[in-house]
Amino acid sequence: MKEFKVIRSRKSEFDNPIKVVEDQNVLCLEESDPLGAWPDWVLCETKDNKGWIPKSIIRRKADLGVITEDYDAFEFDLIEGEIIVMDYKKGGWIWGYKMSNPDVRGWAPLNHLETL
Repeated sequence: MKEFKVIRSRKSEFDNPIKVVEDQNVLCLEESDPLGAWPDWVLCETKDNKGWIPKSIIRRKADLGVITEDYDAFEFDLIEGEIIVMDYKKGGWIWGYKMSNPDVRGWAPLNHLETL
C-alpha cells in the first residue's frame, strides 16, 4: 500500500467523466504528448461522451479503437494535505482512494503529490 500526500490543490476539469467497458468501440481523436507530463493517453469519443483513456487499454486500427478493460475517468478534486492511497499508476496518474473516504476510487495526477 503506497501512500501519497497532496502538495498542490486541484479541481477536476471534467463534470461528466468518460466511462467505458471492455469491448466497447471508441473513436480515437488525439494522443497526448509522449514527452509531456502525462504521456500515453488518448482522447476518445463514444456516442455520448468524450474523454482521455489510457493508451494501454485501447486496441487500435487507425482512428477506431476497442477498449480492452473497463475504465472510469473520474478524477478527484484535491486539497493540499489530503492522503491518497494508490491502487496502480498509469501515464503520470495514480488510481486509488482518499484515506478519508476509502469507498470512492478516482484518479490523481502525480505532479500534485509526494510519496510518504
